Parts: sequence; C-alpha cells; structure tokens
Amino acid sequence: MYPSASLVSEQHRNKIIVSVIFKIKEHGSVGNKDDRIILKRFPSDIFNQDNMVQQQIYVTEVTAVMPLVDYHPDVNHMECVEQFNQKSPTFDSTQYQPEELVYRAYDTDESVGCEHYICGCLQQCPECLNFYGCRQCHNDSESHLMNRKQVQNLKCRFCDAVVPYSESCSNCKQKFCEVSCKICKFMCFIDANEKPFYHCDKCGTCNVGLENSYTHCEDCNACWFSEIFEKHVCSKNRAEQCCVCLGNIKDSVYQIHDVRCGHTMHENCWGQLFDQNNFQCPICKKYSILDDQVEQLNEIYFRELRQQIKVNVPVTVHCNECQQVFPFLQQSVYYCHSCKKFNTEEINQQTTVSEAENYMKGLEQLVACKWDKQKIIEHACYTYKLNEKETKFLNKYLNKKKMEKFLLRIEFGLPQTKQDFFMFLFGEVFK
Repeated sequence: MYPSASLVSEQHRNKIIVSVIFKIKEHGSVGNKDDRIILKRFPSDIFNQDNMVQQQIYVTEVTAVMPLVDYHPDVNHMECVEQFNQKSPTFDSTQYQPEELVYRAYDTDESVGCEHYICGCLQQCPECLNFYGCRQCHNDSESHLMNRKQVQNLKCRFCDAVVPYSESCSNCKQKFCEVSCKICKFMCFIDANEKPFYHCDKCGTCNVGLENSYTHCEDCNACWFSEIFEKHVCSKNRAEQCCVCLGNIKDSVYQIHDVRCGHTMHENCWGQLFDQNNFQCPICKKYSILDDQVEQLNEIYFRELRQQIKVNVPVTVHCNECQQVFPFLQQSVYYCHSCKKFNTEEINQQTTVSEAENYMKGLEQLVACKWDKQKIIEHACYTYKLNEKETKFLNKYLNKKKMEKFLLRIEFGLPQTKQDFFMFLFGEVFK
C-alpha cells in the first residue's frame, strides 16, 4: 500500500493522511472505532505547510459516502464515488440507517518521501545534477526549473544507490512507487483510489482525474471536466495560476477545478471556498458549482425568502451571472428571473420604491399569465403522477391563495417529490 517509515532514515520520512473506508456493525456507532468494519485503506495526502490548517480540520471528519449496496471495494474508490454521484446527485444520508451506509474517516501515519509525494527515491535534475524529492522540491530551492521529462537517474531512499530511472531499485529491490508515468517521470504511492491520473499527449503532461471524465479542448490546449465542456469559456491563454492561492496550476500535485467561466483553481482551494459557503469564482463572481448544486442552492434560498417580510427600501440589484440590473425592495437574497439564479448582489445605484414595485408587479403578471388552475393541475398530474383521488383533492382545494403561492414558487422550480408538493401547498401530506 505504501512503504513503512521504519525502512528509511529520518530525513527521508514524511507525515501522511490515510483514508479509511468502513461500514459499522449492526446497532453500532459511527464514532466508535471498535464498531467499524474496514472495507479499504489507502494513502490520500501528505501533510505540508501550504495546506496544514485545512488538513488538520478534515482529518477529524467522518462522512457518509454512499449506501452500502452501491459500494464496490474491488473498484477504485474515486471511480466508485463518481459513478454513484452521477447516479444519485441528490444523495441524502439521513434517509438511511447507519449500518446501511459506507463511511470515510482518516488516520495519520508516517511513510517515505517529501512533502509533495510518497515516493521511495530522489530524482536527479539533468541540469544541476542535484538530487531532490521531486521537481517541486527542486524548483523551491534552485533558480532554474527542473525538466522532469529528461530525468534519467534516481537515488534510492532505502539504500542510497544511484540507479537508472525505474519503478524499483535494482540494488535493494524496494518499490519506488505504486503508479508512475514514464513520460513525465511522475512517481507516487498515492494511487487511483484517491488521485487517479492520466497522461494526455495533447496537453503534454499528466492530469489528475479520471480520463473518461475529461475532454481535451484544441483551442485551450487543455483538458476540461466533460460536464462543463460544452459551456466553458474557451481561451488560448488559459491561466497557469490558481485564482485562489495564485500557485502554479499545471505543475501542482492537486487536481484542477475548472469553472465554466474559464478560470481555474486547485481542487483543494475550491474545497476551502465551498466549505465556507462561497460558491463564486474569485475573479468574475460567477458560480463555481455545477448545475445540480445550483438547483440545490436555489431551493435553500427560496425557503429563506418564504420566511421574509419585504421592507419598503428600494435597492438596485446586479446579477453576477447574466449581468442583468434591476430594481427591487430590500431583502437578504435576490432571484434573477433572467438566468434563474440567486447569484446576485446589491449595487450602489439609486432607484425608487415606485420603480421597484412596478418591476415586481410586472414579474408577477408575466408568471400569472402563463398559468391558470387547470394548467397547474395538469402540470402536477404529469410531474408527480397523481392518482384520481389526489387529482380531485387538488382540484377541490386549489383556491386563489394556493394558486398565488404556486405562482410565486414556479419561477424557482417546484418541489421534487409529490409529498413535498402537497406539503408546500397545504402544509400536510394528502393520503
């Protein structure tokens, strides 16, 4: 899995983070380690100064990954997770019993390598001929960059022998890595369970991620996450800096998180923003999340709006997505009816109560003209597959007040289930 630190001297050791995938015994507790049945263990990361604070936080977390019936230990963990996320993008762990779920926790350990990689050797720079743990260790210390593709010699951390490039030491027979790329001279014990990678000939480098999840763009000369490929902003001068930490993107050990606006950031930097409920690109303020996540966010904001009372304070609102500017009465969040998103903010531009009220009345009339009682019933029957009894109930009790409630909601998207629909309109479940 990964080499023991006891095999090398202190200077060749690093502190690592190990993922523990487990289920729990019947009637067991997630927090009790004695109740855990280990399904898989694999190295996930190396402690380093740049990410120490975030790493110390997430190693204490225990998260539900997916239902036990969907987990396949013989499949690489990341591939299994991606397959499940595509199948069930709105997975809610609270709908399952604890013993029906698979969990992920973390251990810490010591292994062999530098602060960037778990690796059993040093690489010799073809220019200065000095040995370093990896190209990043070299570039942090020298005034020139290491051409990793021209590396020819390695020094074994276990026996100090200098050997030609290979995946193991020809002298002591110890493995240098679990995965490698002979073109980029990439070597590491963190495998596809945590960081799957592939070499793209067109990019000319190795990329972190599942190859079948990415599509290469000839104009950008870069690989993009396939889900946003058709909508990404094409650029021949794709930034090589993370727009969060300003660190190098191309030579990073971390996966790239592409945003459809065209800006890029490290996956772990995006994760820090996400954990802080910041879902915007730091440069252009457009959403940095996927469409299904936007829909979930819309639902949260809509529930917040339902509990608010508008005040007669006129404000001007700007949409960060479509650049629409419109007057409104002040509230905590604003919905853009043009692009159907809540990614908006107040701007310093004067308006009046009258202008705001006229704009809001216009929106209400626009929505109302599309729907009457019969159309609402037809829509509900089709969407929620109502039976005859439910349809009669809806026809009988869908009064003017309930219709107004529906018309307010329709622009934000309707509840996903029949039960939520009836609870939304009537505050109770019709059976």
